[in-house]
Amino acid sequence: MEPDGHLKDGDHFRRRRLGLFYFLPSTAELLPLPSTPYIQSSAINTYAGGISRTFAPLLAATLTNQFLHKLIAFNFRQFPVGRSRTRQPWKIDVHQFRIVASRDELGQPTPEGIHQDGDDFNCIHLIGRRNATGGVNTVYDNDRNPLATYTLLQPMDSIIVWDPHVMHGVTPISPENPSDPATRDVLVIGYNHRPDLERPCDEI
Repeated sequence: MEPDGHLKDGDHFRRRRLGLFYFLPSTAELLPLPSTPYIQSSAINTYAGGISRTFAPLLAATLTNQFLHKLIAFNFRQFPVGRSRTRQPWKIDVHQFRIVASRDELGQPTPEGIHQDGDDFNCIHLIGRRNATGGVNTVYDNDRNPLATYTLLQPMDSIIVWDPHVMHGVTPISPENPSDPATRDVLVIGYNHRPDLERPCDEI
């Protein structure tokens, strides 16, 4: 995992990678897309919105990981999507995050606070956590009233978010044992319906 070069005030609490895919749900075809800068509006992301951010790409072994491929397809089957849209392309954003905390710095999974991601749907999967307290996920309605609170503790504990209809946020983490760092690893997969997205030529 590479440092997130877009944190403010010299902070070091987040490391990340990003990969983009073309996905056709009806056939489960999944093809990598070229890396492009990641941009969210300042209305969506009050911490880093409105700027063009470049992150380290997914490793080659991740691009071809069959568990990831099957997970992307499995997640999609949980969404309330009409059959016609399963025959059209979707753009998939795969974000790998490692949040790190120490006795001197909190780890902030969502420094922007309660927010939306700007996706049609997104899925949050815990990969693992070590020596960490906090990291409590809450989903809110669009008036910021809490709807559900859950702490992802075990690998593959997951939350599915219908992004336009709700907001969400995560509390900071800190070390349970202050003499050692705390880590929280999460895979976030964003799904965006893109009927005009062109199929890339090169397959995985």
